[in-house]
Amino acid sequence: MRTLFLVVLYGLRSEESATLNSLRAQSPASLPADSALLVWNNGPRSLEAGERQALLAAPGWGRVLIEEDLDNPPLSRVYNQALRLGAERLVIFDQDTVVDERYLQALTQRADLLVPLVLGAGAVRYPHQYKAVVTEEGLLDPQATVTISSGLCLSQGLAQRIAARHGDVFDERFALYGVDVSFFLRVQALAREEPVELLCAGMLDHSLSELEAETPAQRRFRDVEKFYVALLLRLHYKGASRGKVLRYLGRQLLGNRLYLYGVLPRMLRTVFSGRHPRA
Repeated sequence: MRTLFLVVLYGLRSEESATLNSLRAQSPASLPADSALLVWNNGPRSLEAGERQALLAAPGWGRVLIEEDLDNPPLSRVYNQALRLGAERLVIFDQDTVVDERYLQALTQRADLLVPLVLGAGAVRYPHQYKAVVTEEGLLDPQATVTISSGLCLSQGLAQRIAARHGDVFDERFALYGVDVSFFLRVQALAREEPVELLCAGMLDHSLSELEAETPAQRRFRDVEKFYVALLLRLHYKGASRGKVLRYLGRQLLGNRLYLYGVLPRMLRTVFSGRHPRA
């Protein structure tokens, strides 16, 4: 297969996914030639028989594959497993991205890595290049670009070059947050030594969690998860020793983040194991 579209579900029925619904709404002729769809259900409930039948009957795909792991494995592991299916290109989607013909048309272009403009709440939010939001399509500097995973189109050639350096493409020491940032840090490191063509093309409308109203519990969960990312990035991508990372953790505990005491044992395990607790 030339192009594999991966859609990861969690906590939704397949018919509730904005991504799957928007893909169903597109003309089968608008899909890239020899495309396959992989729907990966990360739980916590199994897909029902009717959902599976509807997915398998979706028109326009050369193949439809369904995988399910109700233990909610790290997204990094899911992405790496999708890459092992051997498609020439992997297109990654969250469950809440609206895909339209503009994006599918953009996939007719070729690059090592293709990323779209990402809309959130009516404004372009990603990609970021030189720490500023990119608002126009075109070639980007692979040494200075970061964006979210949803909508990313990764060539098998670039994936193999990253894996040759790191053993895997997406860093499996990260589970949820940080999977995209660590991937782009790997791309940046590679681009400092080898040519990498990074193209911004197309546009997607995505439900960005940072723009949504949250309950205090949701906000605390997100803050804790992002703190794991801060620890792991310092360990693996910023050259900090465990001692420096522990001092950073101590400073945060002494600041206004007292709720971190409740997860301190897991934070310490993360520092000493070098992995997210779920990774």
